[in-house]
Amino acid sequence: MGGMGKTEIAQEFAIRYRDQFDAIFWVQADEIAKINRSYQRISTELGLEESSESRSEVVSRDLVKGWLSNPWRDNTAGESFNPSSEVNWLIIFDNADDPMILTDYWPQGSGAVLITSRDPLTKTLFSARTSGIDLGPLSDEAGASLFLLLTEADAEEDGEKMATRNTQLLGGVPLAISQMAGIIRRQDLSLYEFHDLYTDAAEHLDLYDTRTGDESTRGYAHSISTVWAIEKLNPVSRKLLELITFLDADHIQEHLLIEASVLIFATEIKFKKSLYRDTRTELIQSSLVKRNKQKKELSVHRLVQDAVRAKMSTDSAKDMFGIVVRLLWVNWPSGMPKPSRPPQYAQPKISDSRSKISRWPICGQLYPHVLRVHHLFTAVPEPSILAKLEFSAVLCDAGLYQMERGRTRGFDNFFDTAIAVCEPLVHPDRDCLLGNIYHILGQVNYHNNNVDESRDCMEKSLELQRKVCEEDGIVDERLAMAYAERGLTKMQDGLYEEGIADYEKDREIRESLGTYAPTSKEGNLASAYMALGKLERADHILTEAITRRIELYGEKDKESFRAGWLAYTLGRLRNVQGRHDESLAAHNEALSCFRDTIGDAHPRAALVRHKIAEHYDRLGQHENAINVIDEALKIWSQNLDTYKAELARTTYLKAKVLETLQKSQKAAVALKVACRMRQELTKDKRSPSSLVTEDFEKLVVFWKR
Repeated sequence: MGGMGKTEIAQEFAIRYRDQFDAIFWVQADEIAKINRSYQRISTELGLEESSESRSEVVSRDLVKGWLSNPWRDNTAGESFNPSSEVNWLIIFDNADDPMILTDYWPQGSGAVLITSRDPLTKTLFSARTSGIDLGPLSDEAGASLFLLLTEADAEEDGEKMATRNTQLLGGVPLAISQMAGIIRRQDLSLYEFHDLYTDAAEHLDLYDTRTGDESTRGYAHSISTVWAIEKLNPVSRKLLELITFLDADHIQEHLLIEASVLIFATEIKFKKSLYRDTRTELIQSSLVKRNKQKKELSVHRLVQDAVRAKMSTDSAKDMFGIVVRLLWVNWPSGMPKPSRPPQYAQPKISDSRSKISRWPICGQLYPHVLRVHHLFTAVPEPSILAKLEFSAVLCDAGLYQMERGRTRGFDNFFDTAIAVCEPLVHPDRDCLLGNIYHILGQVNYHNNNVDESRDCMEKSLELQRKVCEEDGIVDERLAMAYAERGLTKMQDGLYEEGIADYEKDREIRESLGTYAPTSKEGNLASAYMALGKLERADHILTEAITRRIELYGEKDKESFRAGWLAYTLGRLRNVQGRHDESLAAHNEALSCFRDTIGDAHPRAALVRHKIAEHYDRLGQHENAINVIDEALKIWSQNLDTYKAELARTTYLKAKVLETLQKSQKAAVALKVACRMRQELTKDKRSPSSLVTEDFEKLVVFWKR
């Protein structure tokens, strides 16, 4: 459990045995966003990519995993070495309390892995044999030794004896011993004096004023709840510590805390940065927080957060939740454009940044904090209406960010919470915000092949956005987006003309506002014209869109994945036109763009791989086709339920290529699997021999064919 010293032991191991490893990597592993940040840092330190590059976290992960599986030495010193000799590395996953999230990051190669976790199953999850130890409380001897070391009280009469007794009072918990030793030093207490104060009820309450339970309960929970003397803090320090309890424990950016301090103390005193520095100093000296000077971040133990929250008043919890939510929302680079009618709640500093990879590093830093406030929301006394609006808004945008990164499941229940919180509100800004939530949720459902749910969300979004615009007598960017997304669902239903009309309405509004720039929408519009057989019109749309994006973003357009999407659609068009070499070139260009923006393992990268495999099959490069197909299947297989249609289609392609290679047994197995998945989707029980490629193409949405 927390407070037992897992992290410290891992640190000591790394220091003690550092000479036995060529490289040691430390990964904060309690949340995917933090693992991604660590892998990006490792990639930069290894020289696999430049820190100035705005590359996908997925790209960084793959680069690091590739290096770990085949590490190379830095030979800048000119030392001679055998290039084939082993390079030993150690990677430490710290606080992997949900060890399953390590699956996508698990290294291979000539190295060692050390994990700290609260989950005992971690010892057997990644190893064929039980590997690891459980940490319990320190023994009396070890605890006393730690007490004496930290208090420098070994010269006291009966110092060892009293250190042992105090260790027993604190339940042998290293964190509690460490914190209490700090109080002893700060107040210049002897071990006897501390023991007397701690065991005397009146003095104990006076000293800490955080005691719970009675004299008979001296277990871990009691000891840890009385160890930090929180209510003895300066009121300013305590307020900041209360705010910290609503943020992720490991990486608390100080610029957020400075902004928070302005909000907390604006009505009480004139804020100066020196006030924050003084507050930070007290918290550090009390061992309640730690500071990383280089990163300008604070960290706090989760048990400290729990203890502070347990003592927080109802009003304070409500206020601090509202402040944290506002901080996160204002600093989150929103993917949605600003509403035409300025809302009554706060607005983000950056807006209209959808799909731009430049926003992802900021989102990655803030996302763990969003997870934290979402986790604590149900325990917060009735938040204000503005706090609920801002909370719903940041959840919605955080869900959009996860979709952009290729996540397909769960979204940490952000959308369910956002709708449940926003829908009942009575507020002038409710309709606009709820329209945004349904808009993004519709996109999520569409990309997850939940077409019916997507259609319902898009209709609701358009209805709400139209209502807002009619009330204000305006048209705006959000209304244009709502038309476009409804148009996409119309196209999926085969209503191409109606869908095109909605897309034209979207462009008409954007051009009237002076905000028109080609995006992936032009690719979808061209796909609709292709479905209608209007290839010249599709060609014109794509050519115009690609030319305009080159003018805006240059030849190597890495603003987002959008240039890759246009190239992917152009490849499909060129293939239909019989211009196969141009088609393959366009699809290779699309894959390159996806790799440099959204990552090599994104579902869109799998989609273009399917097309490239078709090219290889056509060119007679069947082994290359199988390799690319397997890469696509690996990506699709990350979520079998969501991508069953894509899996069925690509598996069928694999069966046909294997058949060409005269690998009859493997081809039969692949065909059987593909037909089984198709039957699960369509309930069509036709025999495999009667099915053709078109039967599997119809399984996927029109712009994937």
